[in-house]
Amino acid sequence: MAAKLNFTSKVRAGMAAERVSAGERLAEADVVNIAQRDAAVVSQSEAVEARVDSSHTVSQISVEDVVSNPYNPRAFYSAETIDELADSFAKQGQITPILVTRLDAFPGKYVIVDGERRIRAARSRGDKTIEADIRQGLDNQNLYLRAYHANKEREEQTVFDDALAWRKLLDDGVYVDQVELGVAVGEDPKHISKVISLTSLPSFLLQRMAQNKRDVGLGHAYNIKLIFDRAGPSVAEHWLQQVIDGKASVRKLEAAASAEAGARRIGPRRTHYQSRVQFNRPDGVALGELKLFGDGRAELNLKGIGPADQQRLAERVKAVIEQWAAEMDTTEAA
Repeated sequence: MAAKLNFTSKVRAGMAAERVSAGERLAEADVVNIAQRDAAVVSQSEAVEARVDSSHTVSQISVEDVVSNPYNPRAFYSAETIDELADSFAKQGQITPILVTRLDAFPGKYVIVDGERRIRAARSRGDKTIEADIRQGLDNQNLYLRAYHANKEREEQTVFDDALAWRKLLDDGVYVDQVELGVAVGEDPKHISKVISLTSLPSFLLQRMAQNKRDVGLGHAYNIKLIFDRAGPSVAEHWLQQVIDGKASVRKLEAAASAEAGARRIGPRRTHYQSRVQFNRPDGVALGELKLFGDGRAELNLKGIGPADQQRLAERVKAVIEQWAAEMDTTEAA
């Protein structure tokens, strides 16, 4: 019996020693503190995620309270794609919320970061509300860059959109110069400069280029810009049509631009307008002009018009011209 008790005592003693040893190893490894720190990190991460989640909400907002991004990276939208999206809304509803934020410059309004096509489709349908992801704390640079990268990922954006957007960003001082802008969008300043130079082209030429983006690249556009500078809009439009028809390569355009430069040195070839009408905003800032030519042409060239205003302008100009054309036909028939 004594021997049995002795054996039991030894087992108990061994277990006690093992517990002490394990406790010492845990203490040496600081397991408890590490576990506490890990728990704290998890709690902090959850808190950060909660803060991030609280920085934006998804809800229904009034369509009337939505305004376009003043630094929208896209300037050109086709009516066909807006109609297609409106039809999709009718059949499937709105699948993706628009992304909006608040800006002090637009009190009480939601400024679009991403979703200009969706808001246009909603307006064309007469929708009163639209689903929106509301983000807080975006400055002008983030307002542009978020929309810029979203459009690039969808391959919707063209160099012609970039030209107008980059010019406005620099004119408004959002970026100090082309170098800073180039760093922000990941492009060489020389590329930035070439793209921005396209803004000297009339809007109707830029619009046609954007509509035919699969055929018209930056090389084509830049040389057409040189031709426009040297020979005027009619010659530039001729060469643009050649590009769209697949009859003019970049090399051919370079040769044409060089030829026009030589001809310009010999003498002017431009057809001068007979009269013009200039347009100004109520504050006196120049908007553009309407030129009338002796060969029957009339050219309207306006600048500084935002995307939403462009759409309204196009609708009103179309209505005026259609009414004028109808009256002209009636007069000729009489």
